[in-house]
This record gives sequence, C-alpha cells and structure tokens, in this order.
Amino acid sequence: MELWCFKCQEGIQVEGTKGLAFHLRQFHAIESSGEMLICGQDGCMQTFSLLNSFLRHIKLQHIGVEKRIEEDEEDSNQQNEQMDHDNHEESSDDEVGPHVVPAEHLYLDNFDHDTLKQLALSLLMKLRSTASVPYSSVQEVMNRTREMFGSTLSALEHEMLRVMQAHGVNTDANDVRDLCYKFSTYQNPFSGIETLKQQSEYMVEKLLLVKPHEIPLGVRFDQAVCRKTGQILQKAVTDTFQYVHILDVLRMVLSPAIQRTIAAETMSPAGYIQGYQDGQQFQQLGFLRDHPLALRFQLYYDDVEVVNPLGSKTGVHKLGLFYYSIQNLPRCLNSSMNSVHLLAVCHSSDLKKFGFTPILRPFIEEMRQLESDDGAVLELRGEEVLIHGTLVSFSADSAAAHELLGFMSPSANKLCRLCDATREQIQHDFLESNFDMRDVEDHDACAEVAEARRQGDPLSGIRTSCSLNNLRSFHCVTNFNLDIMHDLLEGVCPYEVKLLLHTFTRTERLITCDELNQRIKAFHYSSKDRKNKPSAILPDRIRNLVDHKIGQKAAQMWCLVRMLPLLIGDRIPVGNKHFDLLLLLLRCMDIIYAPVTTHAQTAYLKYLILDHHQLFKQLYPQYRMINKHHHMIHYPTCIQMAGPLTTMQCLKYEMKHGFCKRVASVNCNFKNISKSVACKHQILQCAALANGEVRTAFECKAGSLVVVQSLEGGETAAESLGLNLDEEIFIATHVVLYGTDYKTNMYLVTDVNGGEPQFGKICSIIVAQPSVDSVHFLVKLCSNNGFNTHYHGYRVALPQDPMFTMKGLSSLVDHLPLTGLRSYEQASPVYLCPRYSILKTE
Repeated sequence: MELWCFKCQEGIQVEGTKGLAFHLRQFHAIESSGEMLICGQDGCMQTFSLLNSFLRHIKLQHIGVEKRIEEDEEDSNQQNEQMDHDNHEESSDDEVGPHVVPAEHLYLDNFDHDTLKQLALSLLMKLRSTASVPYSSVQEVMNRTREMFGSTLSALEHEMLRVMQAHGVNTDANDVRDLCYKFSTYQNPFSGIETLKQQSEYMVEKLLLVKPHEIPLGVRFDQAVCRKTGQILQKAVTDTFQYVHILDVLRMVLSPAIQRTIAAETMSPAGYIQGYQDGQQFQQLGFLRDHPLALRFQLYYDDVEVVNPLGSKTGVHKLGLFYYSIQNLPRCLNSSMNSVHLLAVCHSSDLKKFGFTPILRPFIEEMRQLESDDGAVLELRGEEVLIHGTLVSFSADSAAAHELLGFMSPSANKLCRLCDATREQIQHDFLESNFDMRDVEDHDACAEVAEARRQGDPLSGIRTSCSLNNLRSFHCVTNFNLDIMHDLLEGVCPYEVKLLLHTFTRTERLITCDELNQRIKAFHYSSKDRKNKPSAILPDRIRNLVDHKIGQKAAQMWCLVRMLPLLIGDRIPVGNKHFDLLLLLLRCMDIIYAPVTTHAQTAYLKYLILDHHQLFKQLYPQYRMINKHHHMIHYPTCIQMAGPLTTMQCLKYEMKHGFCKRVASVNCNFKNISKSVACKHQILQCAALANGEVRTAFECKAGSLVVVQSLEGGETAAESLGLNLDEEIFIATHVVLYGTDYKTNMYLVTDVNGGEPQFGKICSIIVAQPSVDSVHFLVKLCSNNGFNTHYHGYRVALPQDPMFTMKGLSSLVDHLPLTGLRSYEQASPVYLCPRYSILKTE
C-alpha cells in the first residue's frame, strides 16, 4: 500500500498505518506527541498533534474509503479487470510519476542503542517537563519500563533460541551471538541516562538544555536535629537563588529562522506606531541608533504565592520570579508563552533581606556585555555570531514596580513613577501637563538623599536607587511602561463597573442582578471569549461599595466590560450619563489596546481620558480617583515614547505563574522549591523549543476535499487561484494560524475605507499547502451599516446580491477574526465588536 509521507514529500510503500508509523519513528524521529503531523493523503491538509489521532484519521478517512471503493468496483468484472490493468501500469518501472520508496529501506538496519536512548529520553523529558508529574513518579515510570523491557526481551530471546534450535540453527554462530547481545543491550533503554544528572548532561549536549545556576546570597542559621544524639543544633544554611544565564538561552533560542525574523524587522510608515522601534525613545537612544538590530529585552518581576493562600505556610514559601522576553520578535510570536524566558527564581524573604541588587547583578553583567560596542560572540549552530542587546523596558504591577525601581509604596503621597503627582492632585488634575515629569538628574540627586534616610524621602516619593539605572539604555524614570492589565482590568474597570451596576440595579432599578446574571450565562460569546466568559456577579458584591472587587479575573473583566453594552444596553435609555461613562471608558480602551495607532490618535486619547475622568467625578463626587486613574493620563505619552501598551502588559508573564504553582503543589517538597521550579521550567522550555520554533505557525483541525464549483463563490476562488471549476481542493472548516483560530462563518476585516472598517464573512477556508502562506479565505463581503455607539459595535448585514473576495493572512487589515453578536433588543441586528480600534497602515 502506498501512503504519503509529509516529511519525505513522496509516497512510500508500507503495510498500512502501522508501517507509516514505523517509518515516521525510524527515519524522522517522530514520537507519539510534540510535533505537528500533516495527513497529506489525497491532498488532505488536516494536522494533528498526536500520532494515534493522525493514524486513526488516515485509517478511517482514507484507507477505509479506498477499501469501500474497491468493494463497489469488484461488483463489475469489467471494472475489476480495468482496475487490474491500471494497477499493472502504475507498477511499471517505466511510468513517470511520484517516486516510491522501496520497502526494503524500511528495515531496522540503522536502529541501535543510541536511537533507543533518544526515544527513552524523549519520554523522560515529556514527564519531567509536566508540572503535574513529580520526580518520584518519573523514577517509578522509569523503573517499571525497565522491568517491562527486560522481561519482554528476555522472553523473546529465549523463545527465539528455542525456535532456532528446533530448526537446527547453530545458536553458537557469531551472528546469533550478536543478535543475543542486542537483546541484552536493549533490555535497559535508560542505560546511561538513569540518574537526573545523566539525563541533564545528555539534554545539555543533545538538546541545548540551559540549566539554572545556584548563586549564594548569604548565610543564615537554622535548627537541625542531630541524627545520632537527637539534639536540636544550630546549622549554617546558605541562602541561594536560581539564575538562568541569558547568553546560554540565546544559544538555544536564536535559531536561523528566528535570526531571519529579527533581521527583517522594519519601522512602520511615518505617523504610525506599531512597536517600540516606532517610538521616540528608540530614536533617542544612541546605542540603538548605532546597533539597530540589537536585541531589545523586556524584564518582568512579580511575587508568587505557591502554597494555599489561606493556609498556615502563606508567605513562607513565597517566590520572586523574574522573566524576560525579546521585543524584536513579531507580535504573532511574542504572544506565545514559549517567548517568555525565565531569568531568576528566589525566595521573597531573601529579597527583603538582601535587596534586589545581588539578584540582578549577574543580569546586569550580561547586559553590560551585550551593550558594549564589542557585544557578545555566540556560537549558534556551529557559526560564530556577534550579538548586541540592551534592556529597554521593565514590566510589573504597581507594588512590584515601585519596589524594584526604588520608589516608595503606591500608597505614599507621591504615588507616580513618571511624575510628581500627589494624592490630592490626582483628584482634580486630569491632564499630564498639570504635573512635572520626573527627569534623570533630579531623580538621581533625590535618590542619594533618600538612601541616607531609613524609610526614604516622602517629599520625592523615592526610597532608594535602582541598580538597573547603571545600564546604558535604561533608567527608572524613563521606563514608559504602565501595565494596562493591572491599571484597567484589575483597577479602573472593576471599580467603575461595580458603581455602574450598583446604580442600574439598586438606584435606578433598570435591571435586576438575577436578570443580569442570567444574561451573562446565556449570552452567545465569541469562541475567543467563551473560555474567559464572566462569572456570576453576587448581589452582595454590588451592594458592598467599600472595596473595588467584582469577583472577576483580568481576562473575564476584559470580556465583561466589552460585552456589557450588548448585555444591558436594551434596558438603559440612550443618553444615560452613567452608561455614557462606560462608553467613554470603552472608547479609551479601543485606542489603548490597539496594536497599531497613530500620533493623532494618541492626542485624541488624551482628551478622551480627560472627558472620562471629569464625568466620573461629576457622577461620583464622593468616590476618590485611584492611582490607576492617574496612570491613564500618561498612556498617550507612553505610547508615543515606547509603542503600543499591549506589547508590554503583564498578562502573558502572569500566565507562567500557573506552571510554578502546579510544580510546588505536586512536589510537596519545599526544601529548595526555587531550584525545583527553575529546573522543571527549563526542561519545559527546552522541549518546547527543540524544533527551533517559538510557536506552531499552521494547524488544520478539520476539512475535506471539495469540488470548486460546489463552493459558494467558487468562481471567485477559481479565478483568484487559477483553478478549474471541476477541480478538487481541500476546504478546511477550522485552521489555527500562529495560535489564532479561524473557522467558517467568522468575520474578517477586509479593508478600511474612510476610517470605517469593512467586513467579510468566511465562506470557505482553502488550504493549498500546509503553510500559512497557502491558506486563503473565501469571504462574502458585508455591508457596514455604521457604528452604534450605544451598543459599541458595528452593525453589519449580508447584501442580497453577494460579492466575494479572496484574502490571505498577510492581506488582512487585522488578523483577529470576529464573531457576529446580537444584543437583547427585539430584532437585534448582527453586531461586530472589535477588541480595539482598527487602522490600516499604508
């Protein structure tokens, strides 16, 4: 039987799916999971992540169909003879067609103990990188597997020798002895990688694993029980933290494909801001002017509680986690969790005891090497490459940012890192021009005064100097990075939504809390929002206005605040001032969350924020503006200086915390929890980047072969792709491109005319080859009936005389697909609610 191998890009002669699986394992080292598998049979472009699912699909959808066709054809002798004749012609050596790999090439001639060891290591690596599997379980699996292999191969060897002797074969022959030696060798697939040390050394050598280094901080005295006498004695214990060297990580990360991607980075057209390279700070830094291809690092820090926050050990095992990412990568790659790299893990108590300086010292030394004119020479895949880099941004929540950057607590009178605002000023001044911005010279002078005082200087809001200020391109007062996740989704949004719902449910009584929760539960969310749909809002939370909490996580809050106009808009009269406050906030967020903006939009944002803050004080004069309200007035400057704020928010970093928490809860061993977390994370990162890709670019979840003529809009597809109407093409119903799901009946932004986005509905997804560039969307154009400010969405409709167009991913104005939504009004039209303002770059 001939089956297509997507690796060889040709047909191979195998005995069914088992032979194909054997071929993939033997010649391409593909295991049961971890690598994307492409069907390729009869032009099918469906992809799989599990080998069993891949083989099951081929068996049921392709081999099974062929067998049924053959059975139908056998009913006619004439057709059967013709089929035999065709098969004879196809097997002729003189035929010009796809090359068929001979069956004898599939023999296990090259299979040796090293191959078996690699398979065994792949299993161990998968287990060790899984947060829910402790090391004791990995050891148990290894022991049981070794016993299973030993028993099975011993029994097979004994049976083989018995059969040979029964047939008169000389079992003392050299080749038989060699075969028996192989049996005995293969009985232990973990030979040479049995201990954690051996496994780590093998992964460092073969897979470029970057091991964390343990660095001492100081010595403390702890109590220990003497095993001989049973007495309690004092014992000197070294406080340490785990550090992962950046240069070693770069050797693993900077594959040729990633290097080409970084080198291809360009600036946006004049007037547009799409990344840090478009901001004013990029132009002002002399180092980046001299080295425009230098790596731009973004640092992140946060404290994480890895035990039950309500338990007795709260705070004892709290960890300080430092991550970083490389800004040069495009947004489609930088949004992946694999682009977030671990820098250091320490105990939070050690940070309070020793400060940030000793923790950051090795990081600063490596940054200084990368910032030097000589740079750092790294050996990447056998070639020496000169690398430059610098720290340009630091992300954290307000408390962590103030602590690391040397400012007093956010609850201090001088509460802002960028200006000298006081707590009373922020209650009535809502323009950045009303405040004096901090500058480098004044800050350094005040830092010297603050360090002489134990609690810092309350007049300047500075507690101490920041060690990161010693770097060439970074200073704490020019770090134009205010986290929008903590400011908006965990600050302003829950604060204001809670006040609004209190007004609507208890004061104006426009909707009840029960009805609101029923709508939240029954609403048809988009596929992207469905996993983060809001939780029910308890009446007691709305009633209690003492705190700002509403019981939603950050992602849930973003979904709730965007969908709230559709959820309750039919009950709120047009022109309601409280509802207008929500709509003003959404208009601000449309620009704040935009991946592409302009200088004109940032100027407009300044006055939108001013109107929003003034209306808030007008409606709720008894409630105080919080720090995060004040941070919003700096957003236009931050965008102009350092690029869109979405590229710097903490959300993707905090998603990594879940892994660390699971490791701690599963290990149940806190003797050196920082080392456990760091080691396991590095193995996970090594496994994820083993193929040189930060994230999978193309996946096809479902689809089938369809005749072009049967498609709605098939003529447009045939004309655009140069196809015949009677030709078969593969039509996918669900593809994933750079982590974003695309399905039929979703909507795409096809163009922008006069500032208004134009939309189209996906009719078909045509996949010519298993790559992003070969995916084409057959789109039915929609009519945009205008933006409804009350429901904060575009009203769209499908015209009676449909028009079609073809779009590739690169030709889309915005890559995020949209879902048609309806409000609770009678005969509601279809609304499209983009997550941000949509612009088309020239």
